[in-house]
Amino acid sequence: MKKAFARGFALCLTCLLFAVPVAAQTYPAKPVRLITPFPPGGGTDAVARIIGEKLAELLGQPVVIDNKAGAGGSLGTELAARAAPDGYTLVLGSTATHAVNPSLYSKVGYDPVADFVAISPVGTTPLLLMVNPQVPANNVPELIALAKARGASAPLTFASAGAGSAQHLGGELFKSMTATSITHIAYKGAGPAMVDLLGGHVAMAFDTMPSALPQVRSGKLRGLGISSLKRHPALPDVPTIAETVPGYEYVSWFGIFAPKGTPPAIVDRLNAEIKRALASKDVQDKFKTAGIDPEWSSTSDFTALVVRELPKWRMIIQQAGAKVD
Repeated sequence: MKKAFARGFALCLTCLLFAVPVAAQTYPAKPVRLITPFPPGGGTDAVARIIGEKLAELLGQPVVIDNKAGAGGSLGTELAARAAPDGYTLVLGSTATHAVNPSLYSKVGYDPVADFVAISPVGTTPLLLMVNPQVPANNVPELIALAKARGASAPLTFASAGAGSAQHLGGELFKSMTATSITHIAYKGAGPAMVDLLGGHVAMAFDTMPSALPQVRSGKLRGLGISSLKRHPALPDVPTIAETVPGYEYVSWFGIFAPKGTPPAIVDRLNAEIKRALASKDVQDKFKTAGIDPEWSSTSDFTALVVRELPKWRMIIQQAGAKVD
């Protein structure tokens, strides 16, 4: 009896030990959902569709982009955190969802570190400061002078994808560092914000390169400055904002996360396929056109990045007085 029990126990233990590797070998056996916690038309959506298309090819299963917008990206991110940890629900997180929102909002419904496995970053992008052509400013110094001349009585307005978005905090940082009275106008996503900027209903915006570049290249908007410390190869003639406002820098990152508890073998597979995707010429060409710089790392390094970013953005939010109750 005891021998039979021991043999049964050993068999069960063997099954448990091999269950995860076997699952990883057959993964994925069905479509993978990639939650994008912002509406279609913005930078996050563009990144998701480029990387998702290539991952589908490498994984041999469709990668379905599922836009779940709301609360500055928190709604879709929380949905991903509560999903089954089986590798079939992922989320394209960003600086906003995993570094900014926990300090911006009183409650976000998830812990950016404890509730997720940080699989790998996929890219970074600076913001592009743009104005509607009706705004009488051809460069950053002229824009600052105009904003100061208008003052608080008739302030220039800047559009964003919502409270706590990259567009919002990029503008708040600019406002703080230039001592200007520009007024924030929040929209439900980068797409609606862009529509009103093009229509002249707001004066300016700080937007991610994927959504900003086409409008500037077409001449519909005027690009005044890049938020990185170095000029961007996609727009080499556009100066950095830091050339006028020393120290100004805002660079957003994007990365793929899975719910905590996702089997390590599946995480490793996804990390390896993301690396392959980012090394492919077609993804690099699409990223270059969109103004995105590809970036891959190990899961441990990506986790460390998120941990480092949290206190950094907590301080920036406090300094800008941008917290949302």
